[in-house]
Amino acid sequence: MAQKGRLAIIAGGGELPHIGMSEALAAGEDPLFLGLIESDFSPREHSARTIPVHITQVGKILKTIQKEKITRILMLGKVRKDLLFQKLKFDLKALAILAKTINRNDYPIFLAIADEFEAMGVKVISQKIYLKSLLLPEGRYTPKKFGSQELKDIDFGMFYAEKMADLDIGQMVVVCDESVIAVEAVEGTDETIKRGGLYTKKKGDAVVCKSPKAKQDDRFDLPTIGIHTFQMMLESGCKTLCIREGETLVVDPKDAIEFATKHKLNFCVIGKSGSKVLNGKQKKVP
Repeated sequence: MAQKGRLAIIAGGGELPHIGMSEALAAGEDPLFLGLIESDFSPREHSARTIPVHITQVGKILKTIQKEKITRILMLGKVRKDLLFQKLKFDLKALAILAKTINRNDYPIFLAIADEFEAMGVKVISQKIYLKSLLLPEGRYTPKKFGSQELKDIDFGMFYAEKMADLDIGQMVVVCDESVIAVEAVEGTDETIKRGGLYTKKKGDAVVCKSPKAKQDDRFDLPTIGIHTFQMMLESGCKTLCIREGETLVVDPKDAIEFATKHKLNFCVIGKSGSKVLNGKQKKVP
């Protein structure tokens, strides 16, 4: 059931904004895309519901929100982290927000922007509200059971992935034989997987681990994987992907898992039970 007031989706690249739009429409919402021009966002069939906005022109975004009587904001999709290091022309409002942040990492910036929305009476809502179908319960989703070393690497890698997320460095590490091979930073997931595979390709046992913070703010930047993640692993020689239950979005989960299975990649979701349950019965997508 739709909530009171109009919903706007501040949309970056990828599938998540469109999944969120579909789910919101199905719930009876009258949603609007604020499509970020600097991202790879495309309105597709929703051009009539889309207002293009510049990520650097925060003042105009706030005026648009007021004009369209927006009461809730959903932030979805990819925005390249390196944009902050480009020669972009920020408006005065954007500069004022940046000046309030303790650093230029993602989370302080998201918080400062959310504070501006809240001051207008506009609530930034959880990404999970319209993306529940992309959250998988714990278990192993591909056929092959894990060996003892793989289970050790999963526990080891998820521990360090969470620590890197807590430090606002990145959400992913690649590990092998209980050694950290690659850590995600501004370059993003694809390059991290490539780098991890480069150093472990001969062995072929690299484990890719993606995790949110220990206390993730689910309004912003939930970890996300999909078929493209498995394609990068296949190309790079990484073997296993592990994510955290209830905190990581899986885009088109059935297709992604079918791809992984076909190419003999391993995929698991770790929860409160830890790796000890991963060698139970293979889980199916609900």
